[in-house]
Amino acid sequence: MSELGFEPVFVMGPHRSGTTILYKVLAATGLFNVTTAYHVLNSARLREIHESGREAQARADLDRLFESLGLRNRQFDAMPISPDLPEEYAWALRYQGRRPQLDDSNLPSFIQFCRDANASQSSHRPLLLKNPFDAANFAYMAAAFPTARFVHIHRNPVDVINSQVRAVRSLLAQKNEYVALVVRRYRELYERPARLALVRLLYSERLPLLVTQVMGTVTRANAYFLRRGSELGSRAFNLTYNDLCARPAHTIGEILGFAGLGDTSGVDYASLVQPREPELLAEVSRRRDSIRARNAEYCRRFGF
Repeated sequence: MSELGFEPVFVMGPHRSGTTILYKVLAATGLFNVTTAYHVLNSARLREIHESGREAQARADLDRLFESLGLRNRQFDAMPISPDLPEEYAWALRYQGRRPQLDDSNLPSFIQFCRDANASQSSHRPLLLKNPFDAANFAYMAAAFPTARFVHIHRNPVDVINSQVRAVRSLLAQKNEYVALVVRRYRELYERPARLALVRLLYSERLPLLVTQVMGTVTRANAYFLRRGSELGSRAFNLTYNDLCARPAHTIGEILGFAGLGDTSGVDYASLVQPREPELLAEVSRRRDSIRARNAEYCRRFGF
């Protein structure tokens, strides 16, 4: 930590596996430093803002921007929008592309972002980080950060795939102004109407492309965990989405114990965990047996 300037704790899992709610609840303990919309949207000038003492002004400016755009929640997951909204480090990486994740080209920009985000928070707290694009990348991350700890959340693959497909369709059906602010590639898509129309067609329920792609991505992430998860040893903690929903206080207490932190927050975790189980899309329901077969060992491992 003395060399890095921050102590990383990574929340790991594919998109829609529960990483957002887990990050939100852990952040609410007040025992972690976090990365937020404020940090991501100001990533190129965080140090300048901090050193000049203009953080309050920068947050107020961002609040006014959200208000001018009529942004109240993130729509696809109903998370309220504010400068303190937890946000993924993917969107602060120098090189993003289709799947922004940590590698040798992005590592320096990631480290600088973490140092800058950490500098304006409490120096003795671990920095809580998440990026679902890195779900199948923890071996690289563990080598890059030998003292990092990893909290893996696992969810029924059928539900993960169903939720991912719904989220993508929501983002394509109507422009999400918050996501357009944060995600360069999404913003550029809406600047190209012909390409947007093509993507909407390809990812519509009339074609199997989106479900097929999502099934492949989720299955590969689960297989990667089964293959390499044991390499992390005592540096990793595993929980299921069901654990978090059924016993939030107990589960968060176990995570904090793993992180070497005492829970003195007094937070009512149950009030922060509001599980949503949307109805299965017909195209996912038809593939339920196939999804479970392709993830059979993973489902057995975590009782899905």
